[in-house]
Amino acid sequence: MIYFLDTNIVVFCLRGQSASAMRRLHVTPATDIRIPLQVHAELLVGAAKSANLERSRARVTAFLAPFALAWPDAQVEEHYVAIRTQLEARGAPISEADLWIAATVRAAGGTVVTNNVREFSRVPDLLMEDWTTT
Repeated sequence: MIYFLDTNIVVFCLRGQSASAMRRLHVTPATDIRIPLQVHAELLVGAAKSANLERSRARVTAFLAPFALAWPDAQVEEHYVAIRTQLEARGAPISEADLWIAATVRAAGGTVVTNNVREFSRVPDLLMEDWTTT
């Protein structure tokens, strides 16, 4: 199984707010974990807004270093279009970043690891786990 970390899971780990997520992270091989480009960008934006940019950016970079970055491609784009049109037709859209994250995960046949189950559960055929509750 390939796991894609959502921004909130990384933030919980960086802040020491979820021992269970950290445990799961430590027992899951780094080769089985991916970071969607949108998550990477959101984390760097958070670091850029912090009081200590260099320290925050270094922490984010060090945390993400063992994991592969997942870039959008044509297959991700197809999933993005399908997900967005389905959710908008139902009147249940999700944020732009979460659309791209969901499309990245679904295109790869992976599982999104998130604490934002409410939003991601709207996406058809998206596998998800909340490591903060296990």
